Amino acid sequence: MSVTYLVCRVHGYETRLIKPNRMLELASLSSLEALIRALGEVDYGRYISGAKTLGEVEQGLAEAFISKLTPLLELASGGIRRFLEAYLRRYEALNLTWILRMKAGGAPREMVEQILLPTWRLGGIDLKLILDAENIEAVKKIIRQSGAYKISEDVKDLLQLEAELWRSHYQRVFKLASRTKISDSREVRRLLGIELELSNLRTCVLALLRNWDPKRVQGLLMDNPAGTPLKLLQELVERRDPHIFMERFKMFRSFLEKAISGNVWLMEIEALRILKRYLDSERIGKFISFFYILRYILELEIEYRNLRAIAVMIHHNLPQESRRILLITN
Repeated sequence: MSVTYLVCRVHGYETRLIKPNRMLELASLSSLEALIRALGEVDYGRYISGAKTLGEVEQGLAEAFISKLTPLLELASGGIRRFLEAYLRRYEALNLTWILRMKAGGAPREMVEQILLPTWRLGGIDLKLILDAENIEAVKKIIRQSGAYKISEDVKDLLQLEAELWRSHYQRVFKLASRTKISDSREVRRLLGIELELSNLRTCVLALLRNWDPKRVQGLLMDNPAGTPLKLLQELVERRDPHIFMERFKMFRSFLEKAISGNVWLMEIEALRILKRYLDSERIGKFISFFYILRYILELEIEYRNLRAIAVMIHHNLPQESRRILLITN
């Protein structure tokens, strides 16, 4: 299929996204049963209609999210499909990150499985092998054998493993983007540049908070062809002060504050808020642009994250004012 046809289909898919005002209405509901009924009125019904527990709702929402991404690969071909396959592995990398953190924290397998996205439907690593792995060494071996990520032999620390996963992911994404001329689009380059910038900054700040040697940190960073040059990041790392990054990257201040506070979950939410602000700020003058495809993917992820957060907040009966704060909105 042509990019033109794919973009036209995406414009149609975008009309099914839940509007911001409706999302706020969903957040004000008082029970999971009410949320399930409300989502049954849109195209989430078949995924959660039989759900009775929070875990079942979460799994249904995850299934819906990945199912809505699948047509993009089915409609794409050639270099565009290869790029999308690589880009969508961000969710596999996210799964691997969650598994590693929860394994390190001693979480039972059932709890880990409950939060995972069914990314095996998009191709990639069989996560059951990762879940069955007895230790990080076994996990590293499985990841290396997949051929999807470059992991150093001497990785011992969980943060280093995560950093290498994401660096490897973006190396592949930028490489394929250049081959398919996707990066010729200013908007696409800028979006990918922001994603990589946040990944690099996360590694810098978290590693410096652990008093890592600057040389070790610098080896985990990737040069950003659409963002801050690697040399500048390396110079900032040499100063060994994570607070310097807040002064230098003021537009990412909220993200860096969460990183410095050690709240990794809120840091991920802030990263999506930053990306959403960029998505909302861009006004594309033409109907056919590859940017629309990436925008749809991220908007869909934000919708999934919001719905999952709403389900959790309703289950725990959080106050209404707290619910709005935890949503990714305009």
